[in-house]
Amino acid sequence: MIQLSSEMCSFLSEHADDDPSRLLLSAARYPGIDVLWAVEQLEARRQLRNKLPEWLSCPTPLVFGGRVPAEQCSSEQTARYKRALVVGETLCDLTGGMGVDCYYMSRGLRRAIYVERQPALCEAARYNFQQLGADNIEVREGDSLQLVVPDVDTLYLDPARRAKDGSRVYDLADCEPDVVALCPMLRSHCKRLVIKVSPMADVSRLIAQLPQVTEVHVVAVRNECKELLLVLPGQGEESPTSSQGPVIHCVDFRTSDEVHFDFLWGEEPQSEVQLAESGEGAPRLSWLYEPDVTLLKAGAFRLPCARYGVKKLEVNSHLYASSSKVADFPGRIFQVEEMMPFSNKILKTIKSRLSQANISVRNFPLSADALRKKLGLRDGGDNYLFGTTQVGVGPLLLLCRKALLLLLLLVLPMSAMARRNKKNEPVETLQTILSGVGLEAPCLWYQGMEFLYLSPTLNASLQPRVPDPAYDTLRFENTIWTFDGILSEEDWMGQQCMQLQFKSPQGRMYRFATGRLMSQANDTAYHPAVPSLCALAPIKECDKRLKGKDFYLCINDERLFSSDSLPLSKFVPVRIDSVVVGNELSPLRICFTHPQGKQAFVYTSLPNSRETSTSTPIERYFSVSDPYLKYPNITPAVWKLIQNNQVRIDMTLEEVRLSLGKPQRFEHYNTKGGMLERWHYADRRLVEFVDGRVRRMAIER
Repeated sequence: MIQLSSEMCSFLSEHADDDPSRLLLSAARYPGIDVLWAVEQLEARRQLRNKLPEWLSCPTPLVFGGRVPAEQCSSEQTARYKRALVVGETLCDLTGGMGVDCYYMSRGLRRAIYVERQPALCEAARYNFQQLGADNIEVREGDSLQLVVPDVDTLYLDPARRAKDGSRVYDLADCEPDVVALCPMLRSHCKRLVIKVSPMADVSRLIAQLPQVTEVHVVAVRNECKELLLVLPGQGEESPTSSQGPVIHCVDFRTSDEVHFDFLWGEEPQSEVQLAESGEGAPRLSWLYEPDVTLLKAGAFRLPCARYGVKKLEVNSHLYASSSKVADFPGRIFQVEEMMPFSNKILKTIKSRLSQANISVRNFPLSADALRKKLGLRDGGDNYLFGTTQVGVGPLLLLCRKALLLLLLLVLPMSAMARRNKKNEPVETLQTILSGVGLEAPCLWYQGMEFLYLSPTLNASLQPRVPDPAYDTLRFENTIWTFDGILSEEDWMGQQCMQLQFKSPQGRMYRFATGRLMSQANDTAYHPAVPSLCALAPIKECDKRLKGKDFYLCINDERLFSSDSLPLSKFVPVRIDSVVVGNELSPLRICFTHPQGKQAFVYTSLPNSRETSTSTPIERYFSVSDPYLKYPNITPAVWKLIQNNQVRIDMTLEEVRLSLGKPQRFEHYNTKGGMLERWHYADRRLVEFVDGRVRRMAIER
């Protein structure tokens, strides 16, 4: 079992930014340190700095398996995405590697199995899982195909993409293990099989090799394709088949948002290509669209024309244009300043006007580097120059500016004085109003922080330091307790476990076992729900920020409490009267005045906390913006149905959500008739959609 000495931990921390070569040359200065091993760890940490920020922030240094595993492992972002593909309560990762995928995919599961044939990686995984508190993962050492494949709900593997001679391979049949040949056996051991393949693989080839695939996920980070994920049904999980093939999910995690684009594989060849007109009398193409890398990888070349009404410049150019702006296009948007036919004369003109530009080519006689060399331009700046080909015109150059940059240039005042005095005010939302409000991790609680006790009797989870029936049977309801600090207690396995200590109004100490290790105390994502105790500071802050403000009410169901049982109208402005303590499940009680002249209140969870089956965030009850202005395309007739919580045939997903709220659960399938989706509500109401439109309503028995 790996054990890092305090000297090694200090060495890794102190030399995190040092030159590895210098450290190796000066190894004699550190007699008690295995400098070669430490340098390998430092190099792996640098590779993972942006990939695994959560792992690198662990208080106790984790152990990484070297340069190649660090290079091939998933990023934290893509590993979290794969968690949504897991079904059931058990998981097995047959190609464990560094354990990143297994760790994130196993969160919240009852049991997970990590399998890896390299002993060093197994040892590192055991150590890392222990430090990260992942006690639901079992590590098994050995070849996954020689060991008995366990029967689990979800089976996951990432075949090695290197041949025996060390060269890279991309075809699925050339990877190890050969999942094409092993697919029937693997499917017999699970309800769902998830396979990660090289981002260089061809999607059409993958679907031909594994015709049982029901979903293909093309995952990118900042417009760089990182992973292709194949989802196949396992034993007894016969997913509805569609004549149009599997669902293709394209997702790109940008710096500040995400780009999503979903389609059925058979939709692409059936879509008609709209080509941009050229010549005299043709409409001016003012906007240019460069599709996200995930669309290009998935082969969605025709679909953007059908979905967004844009036109391709040429069948093989994969650039799109329009006369008016399409704001929700999945990719980069540019405003076209000039369209110039490609010629030596034009090149000289551009050289005389520009000193630098971002150059990109699609279906063009020259590469981007060759075009830049001809123009003699430096890379970068605010100008974007596209070299491409348009039908009826031939090779041409498009000088553009990014849409966001153009918007800034239009709204910023011209004078320096105006720039100093005038600022763009951000759009106010509930998230911005309540930004920073919420219960922090225990390591950030201050001594003496006040908590209100909500239950009349002592909760069994709060153990008195010195038991005394005379005190422990008192009524504690509505009494103020204070936080006294974090304590460490050794369990029967010798691990240091974290306990929270509170002081009762009588000055007696009570402890709450968090079920976490002391090494996890600094985890800022950890927000404990201490039984019967509710922190007062966030509630007071919510009252301070919300009291007297006007919002729009978004619900009119049994979650509202008023002086009588008559329903209150929704999507009307209400004024917040106060925010006070709620109950254990929903700590906030928000009191407001309705335009009908009634006083009412709702129970909500704390801001910035996760939604659960028993608590609902405030954003589901109130909205800062007027819903009628937010959804201008909804007709008055449909608004009337929404006001009365009614649904009719042909309503959209968004209209049903506004009318009935978020469903308790939902399902979606691929069928011959299109994408089928079923929404199930707590009142046994069932709403069925086909391709995003209501096709059936029913009451479930």
